[in-house]
Amino acid sequence: MRKDDLLTFLINQTDFFDPHEISETFTTSHLAQRFGLQRNTASHYLNQLVAEGVLIKINTRPVYFLHKTSFEQQFYPLSYNEFTSVAELLADDNGEREQRDHFSLLIGHQGSLKKPIEQLKTALFYPDNGLPLLITGDSGTGKSYMAQLMHEYAITHGLISASAPFVTFNCAQYASNPELLAANLFGYVKGAFTGANSDKTGAFEAADGGILFLDEVHRLHAEGQEKLFTWLDKGEIYRVGETAGGHRVSVRLVFATTEDIHSTFLTTFIRRIPIHVALPELESRSRKEKEALILQFFWLESKKVGLGLRISSRLLSVLAHYVFRGNVGELKNVIKYTVASSFARLEGGQTLKVTIHDLPESVMAQFPALNEAMTGQHEDIELDENTSLPWLLHAQDAARVLIHDVQLNVLTLFEKYRSVQLQWEDVELRIGNEIEALFDRLIFDNQDQACSQMLLLITSQVREEFYRLEKSYSIQFNGNCIYALGHYLVHRSNVEPARINAERCKQFERFLEQKYPLLYLFCEEVLASLTRRLDLRIQGMDRILLLLWLNKTSVQISQLVTKAVILAHGYATASSIANVANRLLKQTVYESFDMPLDVTPQVIAQQVTEYVERNAQASSLVILVDMGSLNDIHQYFSHKVSMPVTIINNVSTRMALYVGERILQGDYLETIACAIAKDFPVEHKTIWPELNKPKAIITTCATGIGAASNLCSLLKASIPQELGIEVVAYEYETLAQNKKGEPIFSRFDVLALVGTLDPRIADVPYISLDTLISGQGNEVLLALFGDITSHENVMHINECIVKNFSLRRVIESVTILDTSKVINQVEQFLARYQHLTAITLPNDRKVALYIHVSCLIERLIRQAAIQSYAGCRGQCQRNHLAALREAFSVIETSYSVKIPEAELFYIHDILHVETEFLQYDQEF
Repeated sequence: MRKDDLLTFLINQTDFFDPHEISETFTTSHLAQRFGLQRNTASHYLNQLVAEGVLIKINTRPVYFLHKTSFEQQFYPLSYNEFTSVAELLADDNGEREQRDHFSLLIGHQGSLKKPIEQLKTALFYPDNGLPLLITGDSGTGKSYMAQLMHEYAITHGLISASAPFVTFNCAQYASNPELLAANLFGYVKGAFTGANSDKTGAFEAADGGILFLDEVHRLHAEGQEKLFTWLDKGEIYRVGETAGGHRVSVRLVFATTEDIHSTFLTTFIRRIPIHVALPELESRSRKEKEALILQFFWLESKKVGLGLRISSRLLSVLAHYVFRGNVGELKNVIKYTVASSFARLEGGQTLKVTIHDLPESVMAQFPALNEAMTGQHEDIELDENTSLPWLLHAQDAARVLIHDVQLNVLTLFEKYRSVQLQWEDVELRIGNEIEALFDRLIFDNQDQACSQMLLLITSQVREEFYRLEKSYSIQFNGNCIYALGHYLVHRSNVEPARINAERCKQFERFLEQKYPLLYLFCEEVLASLTRRLDLRIQGMDRILLLLWLNKTSVQISQLVTKAVILAHGYATASSIANVANRLLKQTVYESFDMPLDVTPQVIAQQVTEYVERNAQASSLVILVDMGSLNDIHQYFSHKVSMPVTIINNVSTRMALYVGERILQGDYLETIACAIAKDFPVEHKTIWPELNKPKAIITTCATGIGAASNLCSLLKASIPQELGIEVVAYEYETLAQNKKGEPIFSRFDVLALVGTLDPRIADVPYISLDTLISGQGNEVLLALFGDITSHENVMHINECIVKNFSLRRVIESVTILDTSKVINQVEQFLARYQHLTAITLPNDRKVALYIHVSCLIERLIRQAAIQSYAGCRGQCQRNHLAALREAFSVIETSYSVKIPEAELFYIHDILHVETEFLQYDQEF
């Protein structure tokens, strides 16, 4: 239902709501347009959800709708469902929030720090003052900061009083003086040692009721560790010099170390600490977390200096790629230094411009190694006193937010299909529209980024891969696919797909692989190549979206007699016209070539020539050009083209639609060229192939194009590709009527016509299927291919034709076996038998034998072989019996069967006495 779709969309988008810059995403008009609803229908749904308490409504102009629960999770609880203004919405935050989870403010609280945070909470909430814990991690990973957050968290949740102390004790200061350690940690009594003039409390008593953080605890010697046992075991301490009863101290104890615990601490000490928390180093955290930390520290420095910051994108890129050995602590200090350096050079104004020139020398020394670092950011980032950290972290790249939203919606729709809420046809249509809208937004909303080096690099690689694979997969694609995929990869290449269930992605991928195997392989190969070339990390959702986008644009094996391309100057002029025309025509008719303004005619001709080579199936080509190229480009490739080409000047969208409609109607190139000259004030020129026409065989059958196509497939599978001979199916009536007037004779050097009825075309040999499959097959093929290839290759072609023809018959007869394997086994038997007997069998007997032996194997497996044969068992038969049995040994071994003698006699007669009658015409 559209109502459910609206709700799902708003749940996702409210996470990125910015009250200081509200997006039109939350307006009725945008939602209605996005989901194809009438505005009043969308308004009815939205107000109904507000009445149900699911959405909140801000009655401004325009009106905004937000998902209530998502808003409250992100910000604060709300008292109402409707507000007169954004100011009233913000005023509803009266300070009486639910207990804050300080750990949820940490970057990585749902990622790399999720498990450590759970362990810290476990230690705090455990009864009777919690559990002691040991935090491990390299220097700068945030051990001290975590301990401080534990203190704040414990106060907020009432685990300790608001005045409870937080005491830090650095054990490194007392590593070489155990007595001083004990005195400062546990306190001492008057007279305990020289200078002890009065009683003094130590760190334990100072932290009573709160948290004691013992940092660098690995610097404690064994004696120092043992001094802690009394408190760890009994919760009591003894001041130095005190021999009477100890003091009970209620304290939560947190240890921290940078060392390996098993090589530094006593086993008896480690045994007394039940929770060990390991904090990850910065480089092991995700790229997204590292970028968020960088932004957060710049935001904190902006607040500290009281000025706005303008941070260059190059600086952000270098920081994101630099390896900070001191982890988060070093990163924070580098950013502090960078802002201070810019502040020192401030010559007035309210904004600091922070660039790579402000980096410390230690980072600058590594700059050559970072020189190739790239980032998805293409603009500088500006921070001021009004910048809120959540908006900074979530909304730096609106395109990424949009991609994330579409990914979630696509998976949601797939779940509805799996739960039988929607039919696949509906899901496919809605997903296609989602992706189409996404790619439109990525292209048209990011025009300022059109010339970025990263986009140009990715687009060129995508174009190259599509062109390389188009012919091998017989795929024809929409011209805008290149730009759409380029923009998509630019904006998502360095982003992990947050909140996307990996298992659902895998299930969706498996579903699409089974449903669209050819497209899946194509997408897999394109993305795999881009991974190698561009060092991208391809995700499952990338394959899913690309496949569904190609499917949406009706990518398919081209069935058009005439192909068409648009050549135009400008970054995307040709692509835009082709995209609009293809959409309105509801079929991919046009390919597009966008050319720089200073492109030479030779380069244009080269692109056209390459396109012609990739589209060998076409019988003709129409080229629509924008200006000035008509009288220049044809001279550079007129001697190279292998099909009729018509070039038409002054391309426009109207002209593209006109030509596209005529192509879809099946009009020939000559007809289109004549008609457009009458209806448009344009020039046109037709170029016919000269000396290098490709060779072809035409298949045709009186029973129709379907039979001709079957025969075409048989011959294509039998003739080696390296011979460069095309096989084309053609309507018999058309050939018989138009003879050599058909465009195919202008494009191809037609070697022969093969079929079941001769259309009688002068100077073109005709070969009947009967003749090809009969005993004369070898002679016919030698006459046809003798001047093109060797005698051995002709014999191989003949064997393939017989084998593939027989395979069609076998498929109809065999039910339980792998027919391809059966045919290969019979082929080995035939080759062995002909070698043993020095006999060359004619085609008709080979066909009969392929079919009979294939059925025989299945009968033997079913244990239904004939045991007696009424035919003559003469001496001639017995002379061949040994050769037959030896040749059959390969089949007997492969299928673990034994061929009875009666079957061998029957096969002998097929080979030497009588051939089964085959109705060749009925096959096609």
